[in-house]
Amino acid sequence: MKNTLTILSIFLFLLSCKAQQPIIPLYNGSDYLDTNNAYYKDTQGDLSKLVGTWEFSDGNEVFKIILSKKLNHFVDITYRNISYYKDVLYGEYRYVDINGNEMVNTLPDINNFSNDIYQHLINGNFIRSAARYIPCNSCDPNKRIVEVFIEDPQRDYFKYSMQIMHIPADTFNPEKIKIFIYNNIMAIIPTGQPNDNRLPYREEYTLIKQ
Repeated sequence: MKNTLTILSIFLFLLSCKAQQPIIPLYNGSDYLDTNNAYYKDTQGDLSKLVGTWEFSDGNEVFKIILSKKLNHFVDITYRNISYYKDVLYGEYRYVDINGNEMVNTLPDINNFSNDIYQHLINGNFIRSAARYIPCNSCDPNKRIVEVFIEDPQRDYFKYSMQIMHIPADTFNPEKIKIFIYNNIMAIIPTGQPNDNRLPYREEYTLIKQ
């Protein structure tokens, strides 16, 4: 009887903790990543819209991206004594340049790294107003974009970000995304290492959903 009461008490305690977990929107949520045990959730589906396979193809040049979404991903920041949960977009990509040279192809890794999604070359969950979309000077501020990190596996000293704008399908056009890659931090290039960008840098691409 005592063991039964102990188990029941633990269950009720865990249930109570779960019930008290605050759910905070990723977009415009308060105290971003600063509330212990919070769940920073993609409440408006901005990340969900981007899940799938997307491809740009023009002559020799190909840019193909596979994006997935991790729900309720646990994060423990020991030095701040805080832990929380959040939705995260992650993915892999293949890029072939205009000369037909394959620069990167990690598409087969999309189902790997289940214990650490930050090993994927694409990851992040920043949701911003479309007014922040670099190629657009007059985008509707009521629309939103998603910003993620994207890495060159051979030159990880380049700190790239990728902005993604979702374009819904209509009667005449398929579902698309527009992307724009840029450096969000000045690169510190190790001595003797290449300093040129292998990714399609500071150019806008339109990818069609496959």
